[in-house]
Amino acid sequence: MKKNKAPTMRRGRNDAYNDTNVKAQRQRLLAALLRAGSAGINTIQARHNLNILAPAPRIYELRHHYGHNIQTIWTTETTPEGHPHRVARYVLLNGKYKEAI
Repeated sequence: MKKNKAPTMRRGRNDAYNDTNVKAQRQRLLAALLRAGSAGINTIQARHNLNILAPAPRIYELRHHYGHNIQTIWTTETTPEGHPHRVARYVLLNGKYKEAI
């Protein structure tokens, strides 16, 4: 009798998207901020497009641990399900992050 083996996991192009460790999330978020330019990335986009369910802690880390100058702009956006929500839009600026004194 032949034993069936479990299917081999093939690494595909969605591996980076599916990686939920904090380092991978920070990398995806920073790359998206660089691509977005002045349009920025909002919380809804981070959740749905980048697979980052809690983008605020990743933004905090990018600011406070890595020195990225990221501005938060509060806006009202509509979710893909059609519901309006007040969400943060994050924009990467030039220079290093400095805390307000």
